[in-house]
Amino acid sequence: MNAIQSDQQVIPRPVDQLPMYANAKARTNLASRLIDAFDLSLSANAIANAVVDPTDVRKSIGEPSAPDVERIPVPGGTLLGVRTTVWVRRIMPDPRNPRTLPARRHPYAVEPGRGGEDSRFRPLLEPRPVDVDNPNTAQLAVDVESRQHLTWASQQAAAYVLAENDWRVSIASQGVMEAVWLVGMTYEHQDGSASATALTTVEGSSRITAVHDLLHIRSSDVPYDDDGIKLRAHLRRLNKAFQRGPDDEETVALRCECVPALILVGFAPHDGNGPQFPTAVKSLVALRHVDPPKPWGDGPEFESLADEVLAELYRRDLISEAEYAYYAGSCTRAEAKAAHLPDDPTLRAMRIVRLFTSQNERIGLAIRIAVTSQSTRKRITSRLLNDLAAVLILRSVADDPSRVDQIRRYLRYSFGRFMRARDWEPTGRSDAQLKKDAVKEVKSWIGKGGTGDPGPSTIELAVRAMYPLVVSGKLNADRGSAGNEQPDRRTPGEILDVMRSSLQGVHQLGQAVRDFRKEEPIRAVDETGTVKQLANDRGDQRVSDVYLRNEFPPPGKAKKAADPGDTPMDRYMAAQGAFESALSKLADAFESMRAISGDDDIPLADSIGAEPRLVGRWREELQRVNEDLLVWGHTYRKRYGTKSMRNGEDEDQDSDPYEMKVETD
Repeated sequence: MNAIQSDQQVIPRPVDQLPMYANAKARTNLASRLIDAFDLSLSANAIANAVVDPTDVRKSIGEPSAPDVERIPVPGGTLLGVRTTVWVRRIMPDPRNPRTLPARRHPYAVEPGRGGEDSRFRPLLEPRPVDVDNPNTAQLAVDVESRQHLTWASQQAAAYVLAENDWRVSIASQGVMEAVWLVGMTYEHQDGSASATALTTVEGSSRITAVHDLLHIRSSDVPYDDDGIKLRAHLRRLNKAFQRGPDDEETVALRCECVPALILVGFAPHDGNGPQFPTAVKSLVALRHVDPPKPWGDGPEFESLADEVLAELYRRDLISEAEYAYYAGSCTRAEAKAAHLPDDPTLRAMRIVRLFTSQNERIGLAIRIAVTSQSTRKRITSRLLNDLAAVLILRSVADDPSRVDQIRRYLRYSFGRFMRARDWEPTGRSDAQLKKDAVKEVKSWIGKGGTGDPGPSTIELAVRAMYPLVVSGKLNADRGSAGNEQPDRRTPGEILDVMRSSLQGVHQLGQAVRDFRKEEPIRAVDETGTVKQLANDRGDQRVSDVYLRNEFPPPGKAKKAADPGDTPMDRYMAAQGAFESALSKLADAFESMRAISGDDDIPLADSIGAEPRLVGRWREELQRVNEDLLVWGHTYRKRYGTKSMRNGEDEDQDSDPYEMKVETD
């Protein structure tokens, strides 16, 4: 039995004759009114040509405060809009449909024209105010290289939308029933061609993409088509078809040639320090997509928010124009290098991490304004900042979208708390010099008993190594319980923190950066930085998520090699793991013995104690173990730490942070 689709249960919406295209005088009068009332000098004609009844609209909008001008509250101000009906052949869907954001190929990852069709051109940049001196005028501009660039972007967006959010069946039966949101958009050509303006949807729009496909309209032609005679002839043919009885295709056309619309014509901000018109438009779109027909999902949501954060940082002069393009991934690596910015993705990732973990109050304010302009979130959490940084970092990765989304989900858990420290900044040190400085810091830290933080160089090295380890799949987030071979459920950020606190870990971080930069598999190293060899001359040992978790356990736990060998060092490490396990069992047994109470609810250990000779033997064993452990701790510090000498002796030889005090009789 065939399944019944929901649209088959809905009675098709009846059709009627279409109004005729307005005469030139009516359209000219509306354009003049729009210029006088809202200063829409560039988009007035495009609006007047798109409106079905320009005379009715002209009468309704006399002044911005007129009752028929809709006032729409958004964070930071009030948008002004006019509700009317428009011709679909005079409007176009957004060629930057937000749903497509995670699937875009950015120039930093793939040189435009050198990859597949999806990277033939650069992705279109964010719309900007037409007039920088009057940014709250309700008209926007988008830079395109050429008409072919706009055509390519529109086709890419349409293909994605029709595959992921196809409204064609529903609209063919019902038409567009809810107003689409439109704004005058000018497409400025970098090849010297004249600019072109068209009313463009600001919320996608999947519906107009579906309508254009049903009516066989190429969306990218709309800004360049103002042939009123041709449109009138087309409408006459449809009306004649209605009178004689339209066929299926003509019925769809009669139902879809006109659509309800909300045309944004102005913006009144609360004050001069709040969002501008482009951000206000995004706020309106975000309010709709809080509960959308088909949710954007985490990827598109964070992509859009991250773009707005960069725009706000640029608007506040907190990043330069070159940095704006660099962080957005919209410049090539060659262009980044020419702008004196790192062309290496690990260094770019490090700069993005510092930007979103900065304690700078001005940066924090800019992020808050950008996020709250699009979202009802009131708290800017560390997790949200991690998500925003992750999507920007991954714009340097050209891989299958599902793979990129998996990396994003792992990367969001890679930002350890140590990365938010105030005392580190990205430097221009070479990988070798940074590792050398980090080794020096760790040795000094070990020599001081391992208290406090190892130092800023270890932070920078861990951040630099984060990208290679996560992107290459050598460090993953928790993969869940089913079939999970991970030894523990720590986040990648916690593992990076452990690694930067040991000599072997610092060498391993440096090796990860070195091998990844040379496009080689990341190899495992020991405490001296020497690459480990597999048994039976099987070559270099490579790292994996399981290996790193076993090799760098939580603080206070002994390492447990994933595939232990039979060298003396392998056996020694295995013995340490066995001792750690036995010690944990000893602690559990001691607590179990302490917890047993008698009938009076007093612990038996407190009420009757233990036989003295038995206690004496326990204490002798613990004292012997304690004395050896103290010696081993000092030996490790002498071998791997940097001594702080005072009067020729170890500065803190009389105290040890790990010393266990045991009284003697």
